[in-house]
Amino acid sequence: MRLRRLALAIMIVAGLRATAQPATPDPHAKVRLLLEITGAGNLGTQMIDGMIGNFRQSMPDVPDEFWTTFRAKIKASDLVELVIPSYEKHLTPADLDAIIAFYSSPAGKRLVEKQPLILADTMKAGQEWGAKLADEVVTELKNKGYGPRPNP
Repeated sequence: MRLRRLALAIMIVAGLRATAQPATPDPHAKVRLLLEITGAGNLGTQMIDGMIGNFRQSMPDVPDEFWTTFRAKIKASDLVELVIPSYEKHLTPADLDAIIAFYSSPAGKRLVEKQPLILADTMKAGQEWGAKLADEVVTELKNKGYGPRPNP
């Protein structure tokens, strides 16, 4: 009888120890947290929304229902999963800790809040700069006689 009780007690304790073991930690938790607090997934979906807007303008015959259904398929989490390996490849756990600390600070939170506006402004500036450079290239090519040739 004692042997049965002892065996039962051992089984109960072993069972409790097995269930008390912590779950395997997410090896990507730091990168996920960084991407969450920086709003990286949201920036990605904003970019997609902009692309869809451009497609809508260039393809006005496509019904709105198509774009709504297509957009519903896109999830920010898919982008997050795609970029995690790159963050882990180029940043150490200590780097991630420091970056997370910054983005958790008031200045980091403000940067995250203003990032979409900064991105819009810089994209506009980049487009203007690119257009100016393209005009300069065309002008210089014409001045050097490298313009389009007339068709025979």
